[in-house]
Amino acid sequence: MNIESSKKYGSWSGTEIETFFEQAHIPLRVSLMTSKGMLIVPVWFEYRAGRLLSCSPESSLLVRSLRENPDIAFDLSTNDLPYRGVRGRGTSRCTTATDNAALERLLERYLTSTDNALAEQLLGRSEAEAIIEIEIQWLTSWDFRSRMDRIDKISTRVPGAVL
Repeated sequence: MNIESSKKYGSWSGTEIETFFEQAHIPLRVSLMTSKGMLIVPVWFEYRAGRLLSCSPESSLLVRSLRENPDIAFDLSTNDLPYRGVRGRGTSRCTTATDNAALERLLERYLTSTDNALAEQLLGRSEAEAIIEIEIQWLTSWDFRSRMDRIDKISTRVPGAVL
């Protein structure tokens, strides 16, 4: 699917959706079918050239399941007020990574550096990563800022709340 800049997809235009994808540093929730039923998996992602990209170890349940059934649904939404986000459906394709470039980009995006214990652990795994590419087939957006503008964030109202 080519996201058209000026076309409205729910509350937002294509440009607003692409900006949200590019600026969001929250996990993308991916819904998929496994051999035991439906599953939702949060993944780090990046938006590039109209596609959602992620990676996971080759032997992960995520990759094995997507190779058997590439159909997915996804959700990228804020966890605190005001609620807004994008949800959609697509088809995934998993390919074996020849290096750690995709993982390094995700680490830079979410951790801002590969100079930390988590990055070293993930980059030090001996198992190859699979690059997960999601081709978007349908999407919509919602934005509740106008009706939630006078409500304090949950984190302000309920300090210590798990979001």
